[in-house]
Formats: sequence, C-alpha cells, structure tokens
Amino acid sequence: MAHSAKAPASSPASYRGEVWTDGRGYATVRLPAEAGSLEPPLAYELRDLEPPSSARVTAELGDGRFTIATDQPHVKVAWRVTGHLRQRPQKEE
Repeated sequence: MAHSAKAPASSPASYRGEVWTDGRGYATVRLPAEAGSLEPPLAYELRDLEPPSSARVTAELGDGRFTIATDQPHVKVAWRVTGHLRQRPQKEE
C-alpha cells in the first residue's frame, strides 16, 4: 500500500484597519472569522495617526485578535497584519 500526502498550499493574506486606543492606551483588534487560519510568519505594521504616539503590538494574534498599546491614551492607529492562509483541500468527487 502506498500513501502520499501533500500539504495544503497557502497563499499570502493581509488584513488592515484603524482602531482607537482606550483611556489606558490599549486596543484589541478583532480580525474577520476567515482570518482564523492566518498562519505564521506574521508581520505587523502599525502607524499612529493622531495624536503622534508610539504604537506597538503587546499581544500577538491568537483567537482571531491581537492587542496594540500606545504611550498615550486615545490614539488612532492604522494597522496591518500579514501572513498566509492555509488552503483547504478540495474534496474529490
């Protein structure tokens, strides 16, 4: 008996948006459900828009969300996370 398995292919994917931090300078970003299969390596890009601040990722993507922190409260941050989406194997008929 012979058996061969081919790992599902993956394709690059990226999600982006904007979020405001709260009074403590934190914001949790929730990705759409289809991003649940976003796989490493992940790249995060953050840009504080207003007022100027220093934005950073404090909790990496897990359960479809990640956390951003800024050194000031109430900062608007543009974000983008990039990774790979695992392709589901197609059913043979």
